[in-house]
Amino acid sequence: MQPFNKYYSPDWTPEKGSINKFNGTHAYGARAKKIDEGILVVRFELPYNIWCLGCNNHIGQGVRYNAEKKKVGNYYSTPILQFRMKCHLCDNYIEIQTDPKNSAYVVVSGARKKMEEWNPEDTEVIQLQPEDTKEKLEADPMYRLEHNINDKKIMEASTPHISQLQNLNDSQWSDPYAKSQLLRKQFRTVKKIDKINHEASEKVRDKHSLGIKLLPEAISDTIGAKSVEYATPHLLEKKRLAVAVKPLFDMKQPKTDQHLKNLSHVAKIHTRLKTDPFYNSNLKTQSTTKLKDIVVKPTTKKLRTEDGKSANALVSYTDSESDE
Repeated sequence: MQPFNKYYSPDWTPEKGSINKFNGTHAYGARAKKIDEGILVVRFELPYNIWCLGCNNHIGQGVRYNAEKKKVGNYYSTPILQFRMKCHLCDNYIEIQTDPKNSAYVVVSGARKKMEEWNPEDTEVIQLQPEDTKEKLEADPMYRLEHNINDKKIMEASTPHISQLQNLNDSQWSDPYAKSQLLRKQFRTVKKIDKINHEASEKVRDKHSLGIKLLPEAISDTIGAKSVEYATPHLLEKKRLAVAVKPLFDMKQPKTDQHLKNLSHVAKIHTRLKTDPFYNSNLKTQSTTKLKDIVVKPTTKKLRTEDGKSANALVSYTDSESDE
């Protein structure tokens, strides 16, 4: 059982009245702290959009506040109530009163109503009859007859649209089995195409080790890929064209003076290698070797003394002439 959180002191008896009267409290608790002034705190919801005059901010319809409700007058026997609340965006207080005559709420101070005008015909909702029209329909039989005739004309004008929709629906679903068979056939065709595309995309993913999902191929992708030009095919085509127009036998270039000097230098080196036995034969020469770059290393030569004995001597040759 849900507890009621009521405490009855030991000195309370039913003869002393209710527990609230005995404790000097109100049944509404803190909401009735100004009940002696006729003010009760209630939960109030804004009936429409307003603009706060304190901070100039927009407050939407349906925002709820803890408002002080107070009776400020009567319209015949209906009380006029006033709700006073504090704006949640600033320190401004907003007061709204009921208007029993027009069945509406009126902003008294602290804010202004956001004006929103619209026509029920634009929203395609059911249009309610105005109060003066209702009174005429109840009091004037001739006006009621004319109104009914107008309603019938409106219904007849809208009947062709309804009949057209109904006939279209009947023609499409006159044979539900054939319609369902056609839909299933289209579904199977689309399913096969999707399966083929999925297998092709999986092959591409496995080939390139891609971990992302590939989207279906689009025409714009194909056009964009064909419009890209790479440098490699262009260079290869240029090279193929150069080879195609190149003559079969190349014309030898005439020998220049420098070329002749190089040949003469090489001939001198080979001659020295053949004639000079003390020249280092391991020296590697090239066609670009110059004479000043040739270094003759010292070698050891055996000399004959007067008594016929041989002795070693260190000699160095700077030319190709032999020692006599």
